[in-house]
Amino acid sequence: MDAVGRVMSDSGTTGVSDAERGLLRRSVRDLLARSWPAEQAVENSHSADAMARLWRDMAGLGLASLGSDAAEVGLREITAVFEELGRASCPAPLLGAVAANFALAGQSSNTARALLADLHEGRAQVAVAFGAFDGDAGAGDAAVRGDTLSGTLSFVEGAQTATHVLIWMAQPAAVAVVASGAAGVRVRATPGLAVPPLSEITFDHTPASLANVSPQSLADIAAMARLCCAARGLGAAQRAFDLAVEHAKVRKQFGQLIGQFQAVQHKLANCLTSLDGARLVIESAAQARDAGNPDWRVFAASALAFAGPALREVSIQTHRALGAIGYAEEHEAPRHFRRVHADLARFGGAPRARAELADCLLGPVQ
Repeated sequence: MDAVGRVMSDSGTTGVSDAERGLLRRSVRDLLARSWPAEQAVENSHSADAMARLWRDMAGLGLASLGSDAAEVGLREITAVFEELGRASCPAPLLGAVAANFALAGQSSNTARALLADLHEGRAQVAVAFGAFDGDAGAGDAAVRGDTLSGTLSFVEGAQTATHVLIWMAQPAAVAVVASGAAGVRVRATPGLAVPPLSEITFDHTPASLANVSPQSLADIAAMARLCCAARGLGAAQRAFDLAVEHAKVRKQFGQLIGQFQAVQHKLANCLTSLDGARLVIESAAQARDAGNPDWRVFAASALAFAGPALREVSIQTHRALGAIGYAEEHEAPRHFRRVHADLARFGGAPRARAELADCLLGPVQ
């Protein structure tokens, strides 16, 4: 039985315990250590074959089905898996899989069922374009005319290796399913902090299948995706912190270990506080959603408003503690630095989260 299946079978109707969640974390960490070793992460990130092998392994562990039955494994477990992906500097196409599972699990169409079946078996990889639900004004949009889709969407993760693209549609409220090899699809990498890079996808009268999904469900899934990216950034920041602590124990300056200098000690102590705080607020937001708390979106905005600046500061301070080695591409540290900043700037970042909190507390701007 796969790790997710064991958690489901053991948890019953009482929810997933901390011990079971720990089992899930260890299973994912062990898988990534075997299938995505740190010394090969940079090379593998640019290899479609390596990504396909990894995704089949993750599907075998049951991870491709996360989100398909929220009554059994919830957002708190999903964010824990994303944290492990960040720790391993692994860009597995899990964001698209989770979004597809939440959006299409209740659909009866043959297209949706076939896609989910292939996804759960590791035969399909999904990229998701949130469009008008992204929160970033530059995310773009697309329009449906008949059975075809036209438009340009940006900030799409995993598009270069995906077999399918899911597009969040505002008018009408729906999810459009497009095969990556369909006519009129053009994918352009947009290099930046994320590795592999996010992409811009243009659709020109591209055949598409529509699945009707309510606007609130689309917005909720996009909010969960924001928490998942924050959790992945947390994993990357935690790994960079661990590397900095180990470095401080062996690196000497002026005849002393740098970990004995108060300036370094204070920076790392502040980093630990920020990491624990970020983990707490992300887990609390995810738990609120799993418990059906109607205010979970406020918890999510609060988590993002705190975690964004906190984890970016952790990334900067651990980079300084590592010194010159933190700039060497042969080392892990630069990958984690990029991941933290790339994930926490997405979906409007902390400024959008603070604006959402202001709307909640003070009411929308008239």
